[in-house]
Amino acid sequence: MEVISSSDKETIEIGRRLGKSLKGNEVICLLGELGAGKTTLVKGIAQGMGLLEGYQVRSPTFTIVNEYPTQKGRLIHIDLYRVNDFDIKEFIGQGVLVIEWAKNINCCDITISIEFVPQGRLIKIR
Repeated sequence: MEVISSSDKETIEIGRRLGKSLKGNEVICLLGELGAGKTTLVKGIAQGMGLLEGYQVRSPTFTIVNEYPTQKGRLIHIDLYRVNDFDIKEFIGQGVLVIEWAKNINCCDITISIEFVPQGRLIKIR
């Protein structure tokens, strides 16, 4: 599936719809340049999964891993931008695992790439 998002609001809505469709144990791999909207998409996924009140999705660029409770279980958000060697195996099956900068990850159930286009951002979901 391919869709063009022309705003952060639209990117969040795309993520929200995806989050609603998840079972709760998927591995989602995100690819895209800096500022492409990967964390914005994760905000929508969290909303769609029913992010519990009082929690806010933030980029895990410096913390590497952020976890959020949702109505569908845990959302585990990993950012590998600054990391070359990180073992994600312990997180698989512990909830929905979303990995930013997942260029060499082979266990993806869903791969999403986000790229800049003249109309906004092209989001490809495979």
